[in-house]
Amino acid sequence: MDLTAWTLEEKVGQLFICGFHSLVPDEQIRTLVQQYHVGGVVYFRRNIASVEQLAELSRSLQSLPRSKPELPLFISIDQEGGMVARLDHEGMSRIPGNMALGAANDPALTEEVARLAAKEMLQLGINFNFAPCVDVNNNPANPVIGVRSFGERPDQVAVHGAAAVRGYQAEGVIATAKHFPGHGDTAVDSHRGLASVPHGKERLYQVELVPFREAIAEGVDAIMTAHVIFPAFEPEGTPATLSHRVLTGLLREELGYGGLIVTDCLEMQAIAGHYGIAEGAVQAIEAGADLVLVSHTLAEQRAAIERVAEAVRSGRIS
Repeated sequence: MDLTAWTLEEKVGQLFICGFHSLVPDEQIRTLVQQYHVGGVVYFRRNIASVEQLAELSRSLQSLPRSKPELPLFISIDQEGGMVARLDHEGMSRIPGNMALGAANDPALTEEVARLAAKEMLQLGINFNFAPCVDVNNNPANPVIGVRSFGERPDQVAVHGAAAVRGYQAEGVIATAKHFPGHGDTAVDSHRGLASVPHGKERLYQVELVPFREAIAEGVDAIMTAHVIFPAFEPEGTPATLSHRVLTGLLREELGYGGLIVTDCLEMQAIAGHYGIAEGAVQAIEAGADLVLVSHTLAEQRAAIERVAEAVRSGRIS
């Protein structure tokens, strides 16, 4: 695809995945796709009434008139299974959560569950799953991971995470290992505040990074960032999502990852409350992120896209 004929606005828009609040393509998502050229959408429960309705929504979104109709939209979702399952309507399979799969401890089963989930997502027009969660459940006070993890042993999480990646991607759905470099050992939910994992590098290599190394070796298409501070890698206290040392230095250069880096949602308080969403979008791209997730608010989505475009015009972003 020849990008030389693209406008700056078209290029910037492709860096964003955005959510909206309707069962049909409403004004919010039409504006984002047609005027701001966003590269993808993210579904939540608010977008889903039935399997028939969702399949039609995906078809309608892909059919929206836009400047680059030859480039399909990413249509993404958090379909981890268990407690994080947007797709649990009649006609859909009930997908077990990671802790249940980790307890069964049969990687072939984990892979088959992911294959089944991927087949059903594709029938609904969904091509990008923000799963598997490969955080290690090593802090019982963690308010946000818990049963979303395959377990408390890094090797077990790594084996099952890789199996899930194989399952999703064998059926043609983008898999996303999350939340890099690891959200398991925090006592703060990054939806609500800014957490830190204060361990040294040796411990992080032995625990948190083990499942991500395995996912990278498995060829995972995408990795999602954590809005968490890792002082061992980022002494200035910048959360991983906004840290060049973490996303480029650690993930790209040291771990050799060549796939997509997607941020967790920038409207979470760990970013929105400390940096602002628009500035967070610029810093995430500076750090090395390929896709920026802004899930909810049109004004914030527009401001973030416009701020990134302005950062390019000013020379802050190449």
